Amino acid sequence: MKKLSLLLACLLLTSCGSVNNTAENPVVEVVSEAENLSEEIDQVTENSEENDQVDQEVLVEEVEEVVEEVVEEIDYEALYREYKVNEAGKVLVIMYHNLADKPGTYASTPELFRKDLERLYAEGYRTVSMTDFVNNTIDIPMGTTPVVLTFDDGSKSNFYFDENGEIASDSAVGILNDFYAEHEDFGRNAIFYLFGTNPFREKDLVAEKLNYLVENGYEIGTHTYGHDNLKELSGEGIEKTLARNEAFIESMVEGYDMIHLSLPYGIRPVEELRKHIWSGSYEETTYEIISAVNVGWNPVVSPAHVDFNPKSINRITCGDDEAELHFWLDQLADRPERRYYSDGDRNTVVVPASKAEDVHEAYKDQLITYNESEEE
Repeated sequence: MKKLSLLLACLLLTSCGSVNNTAENPVVEVVSEAENLSEEIDQVTENSEENDQVDQEVLVEEVEEVVEEVVEEIDYEALYREYKVNEAGKVLVIMYHNLADKPGTYASTPELFRKDLERLYAEGYRTVSMTDFVNNTIDIPMGTTPVVLTFDDGSKSNFYFDENGEIASDSAVGILNDFYAEHEDFGRNAIFYLFGTNPFREKDLVAEKLNYLVENGYEIGTHTYGHDNLKELSGEGIEKTLARNEAFIESMVEGYDMIHLSLPYGIRPVEELRKHIWSGSYEETTYEIISAVNVGWNPVVSPAHVDFNPKSINRITCGDDEAELHFWLDQLADRPERRYYSDGDRNTVVVPASKAEDVHEAYKDQLITYNESEEE
C-alpha cells in the first residue's frame, strides 16, 4: 500500500528533523533506508494481501529501529551550529497592498513581486501562515527562516481572472501559485486583509475567490467593514464594523472565522476602547481576534521571544528603500545572529545558550540550548 509507504517515510522525517540534503547528513541516510523499506512494503502488499498486516507490522518495527539508531548517532549540537539555529531571532512580516505598473507607496509591480519571492527563496526564507506564526507552530526545515506575506485592502490586482477565465498570471495569487509550482518547499502562504462587500473588485466572483483562497491554504483577515479609522469610533462602533465584516465573510465562506486584524491606517482606538478590538458582537454575529498587524517599519521578534506581542505585530513594507524589504534582507544577511533560523521541529525551541533568556517562560519546557562554538 502506497499510503503506508508514505506514512513510514513521514515517520522518519518527523523523527529526525528536516535538514538540507548534504552528502554527509545522517538524515539523508535514514531517508534512503526508508525508500528501501517502502519498496519492500509495496512488494509485500502486492504479493500477499492476506498476510500483509503481519508483514507490515514487522517492517514498521524495522523502521522504528533504524530511526532510533540514527537519532542516537546525530550530533544535534553540531547541526545547530552549522545551521545557526536561533528560534528567538527576528522575522520578516511583509506588507503589500496592490500590484501596479509602477512601484509606489505600499505598491509593487508583478515583476518586482516575483523578484522578491526569488530572493526570499534563494536566501533560505520559507512562507508560514499568520496563524502558525502567532501560535508558534512554525514547521519549516532546519536552517531556514519563516516569512509572513500580507496583503491589505483586497485590490483587484491581488486576485483576478484573465480573459480565459484563469487566475491572472500577473495577479498576486497567480504569481504565488506559479512560484509554488516551481518551488513547493517555499510554501504557498499569505494572508489577505479584506474590507467591505466587494473584495478583489469583481462583484460576481467574490464567493468563488474567497472560497478558493481558503481551499488552497491562504488566509483571510479582517480590515474592518468600511476601512474605518478605529480611533474615530466608539466601543459599539468598533464592534459593529468588525462584526459586520465577519458576517459578510461568513456569508461567503461557510464556517470561516477571521481571527487576524490589520488596523486601517495603522491606527488604534484610545486605550480604554481597545478591548473592543479583540472580541465583540453586533446583531447576531460575534468575533474573536488573536492578532493585529501594524503598518510597518521593522522586523518582529520571534513568537517564542519574551517580548512578542501578537496584538502588535510590526511589518515591513515592500521595496528597496531604507527600512523596506530589501534593506532588511541586507541587514539580516550581514547580521545573521539576529535572524530566526529554524531547528526543523515545531515541538521544540532551540537557541544559542547566550540567548536562553530571550525565550518566553511559556516555552521553557520546549527549550533546547547549545554552545555556539565547540570550545565553549
